[in-house]
Amino acid sequence: MILHVGSTHDNQPKISSNQLGEYIFATPSRKIQILQNHKFGSKFCAPYYTPALEGIIRSFQNGRFSRDILTDTIHTIESQKPHKPYHIAKKKNNVQALKSFLEIGDDANPPLGDHKIISRNARVVIDGVAVSARPEIITEVKQEGLAAFTKLRISKSRASADAQEIVLLVLLHYGQQQSHDELVFSLEKTKLIDCFSKTIIAGHTIGRHRDHQLHKALAEIRTLWPTIKPRDESR
Repeated sequence: MILHVGSTHDNQPKISSNQLGEYIFATPSRKIQILQNHKFGSKFCAPYYTPALEGIIRSFQNGRFSRDILTDTIHTIESQKPHKPYHIAKKKNNVQALKSFLEIGDDANPPLGDHKIISRNARVVIDGVAVSARPEIITEVKQEGLAAFTKLRISKSRASADAQEIVLLVLLHYGQQQSHDELVFSLEKTKLIDCFSKTIIAGHTIGRHRDHQLHKALAEIRTLWPTIKPRDESR
């Protein structure tokens, strides 16, 4: 299965799947902030959990996550000297994410098959909104004619348990658009791994109410998008 990157135009609303998951359960002021960040960019939006995420991906060897590599990554991060006060908390949280992932064990592994690690973001257009939706791993189970995604998520948000299902739902929309006669996208074999909550959610378990929440939020984003101004103009 090859990921097809959707094209967008300058005026089209856009948002990441992770931020869309947060958006649905956010306060009105936070919703505006999320849209401002996506419309105009923000220097404060650098990925917080990059060390943990890169460590997990690096540990994926021969179709399995290596406990030895994960443990080595934890030790490497712990040994790093923080350069600024906020680095102390960041280091601690990244280590905690990796330790939580270790506790999930073999259940985190993708299904058996041919695997490809995805490093490039892709976009799926849903209801006129471009949503970036990158699975970390694509697995092709060719003997069954199936393809599946594995998505990693690291968040301490209060709404994380709800948001993670929205993130997975977006990925399901994207995967279904990638289906073709030779490889059909599998809801059952597609899963999201949430490190801090230590939960693994399969695609076919998502309730219908999440689809309603998703489309309601996308309609709201389309309405708000033209009104979103840069921060210095919206005060």
